[in-house]
Amino acid sequence: MTKPKSILYLLPVAFFQRSDEPGFQVQTLNFRTAFGFVLPELRKREMEVTLVSLNNNPKQIVYGKEHLKKMRQEEFCRAFFFERKAGRGRIFPQLLQLLLNLKWLFGVMKTTKPDVVYGYNDLGTLYGVLLRLFFRFRLVYDMRGDRVNEMAVQGAPQWRVRLYRFIRNLCLKRSDLVFTVSDECKDLPPGKRHIPKYNFYDAGRFCYDAQKAREMKAGLGLENRFVLVYSGTDKYYQMVPQMVEFFARFRDVCPDAFFMINLPTESKKFLAELQNRNLPDDSYGIFHLDQSELNRYQMVADLAMLIREDLPLNHEAFPTKFPEYLAGGISVLITPHVHTLEKMVRENDLGVIWQDDEAADAIFSRILLYRDNHGQKKHCAEFARGNLSWQNRASWLAELLYSM
Repeated sequence: MTKPKSILYLLPVAFFQRSDEPGFQVQTLNFRTAFGFVLPELRKREMEVTLVSLNNNPKQIVYGKEHLKKMRQEEFCRAFFFERKAGRGRIFPQLLQLLLNLKWLFGVMKTTKPDVVYGYNDLGTLYGVLLRLFFRFRLVYDMRGDRVNEMAVQGAPQWRVRLYRFIRNLCLKRSDLVFTVSDECKDLPPGKRHIPKYNFYDAGRFCYDAQKAREMKAGLGLENRFVLVYSGTDKYYQMVPQMVEFFARFRDVCPDAFFMINLPTESKKFLAELQNRNLPDDSYGIFHLDQSELNRYQMVADLAMLIREDLPLNHEAFPTKFPEYLAGGISVLITPHVHTLEKMVRENDLGVIWQDDEAADAIFSRILLYRDNHGQKKHCAEFARGNLSWQNRASWLAELLYSM
């Protein structure tokens, strides 16, 4: 009897992190969403699936197991959760944890003997590269943007930046298939197989309903107001000061404009910028929402803000909030530095591109065209559903993995 094909997902971080935990990464949520959609598609193809999650604390192991049980995913995959034993930050504890992780992975590999190992991000794939010295399998590198440049921008020591650049290049060289979240892949070796795999969204959670949007807008007291929305965090690359400045100047042209700011937790940075601009209290609202509420609120907006600086880490990015905005019927205001988004918006009429040499005042008249533009809202939602939803892309990804 022929042995079924098998795949091992290698996640170098906790499978389940709560949004209020220190060090929370949205990538963890992205992974869980993707895994939840692709897992059933792999099982339809009779592919055996194993999940390995490293560097958990004891609570995260409980959270991960509870999530698999709640989503009924434990019925379709084997899962191994390993606890982090060493400290963080210094070289020796990091090296010790690396060796412990490899020891545990050896045991899993001997038991499961996967045909494909799916390395999630640079470190997940690095473990795959090391395991390949002892086991035979096809290696997938799911690159999650330009971590090397992000570390450099954040002021990390040069030795650490060089180390991560070495890891990235090693993973590119040793992998059989490279997925990136954008159309670009810097430093890709000649002949290496590369496929863009964007940050898709869950259409069951994010969608556009014109009637519900009108009711929600009325409930918030925002009838007949132009609503700009930003949903996300206040991390440095989100350009919080620039967003608030843009809104303050836009109010000179559109006095009834309202800035909806949706955040997972409180933000002193946003409050300070809003106060510095002396914006009246009724011109903005800060809402602390989880994923179950977010779509219902941001769906009332006329335009979403998604601006980024000209940095390599942005060139290869694909923010998850982009398809989520579109799915809710919201056109986007972007800068051209997230290259894949710029092309997609330009070619498919999904919003406004704010060029570097263009004064903010010059685009206000274009922005006003999106006010209560129900035809545009429907267009954005349909584009997102057809091209960027997991409901329409999970089968495509599963078939790629099965065919390796």
